[in-house]
Amino acid sequence: MTCPALDLHTVPAAPTLPALRLQAPHAEAAQAVYVMEITTPDGQPAAPILPGWTLRAWPVARLGDATLEAAGPGSPDSLRLALAASGYGVLGPIRARSA
Repeated sequence: MTCPALDLHTVPAAPTLPALRLQAPHAEAAQAVYVMEITTPDGQPAAPILPGWTLRAWPVARLGDATLEAAGPGSPDSLRLALAASGYGVLGPIRARSA
């Protein structure tokens, strides 16, 4: 059995991988995130379903039933109108959340 000679000074070439291009989703990049206190139709801290919006509610609020975080393409005024149409009230200003 023979063993090929090894050259310890030669470094094997690393495999070449294609370059990856990472891109942020355009839809999410354009969405603003807002935070507000809300009152809910039944007094329970729950978020409504609003098309085009991602909503999260917490049962922590000073005056209302919950704190709501909303991410979507609309303005604060359009969000306020959509919440009102679903039976939810906004207490105070709708604040833009900083990143």
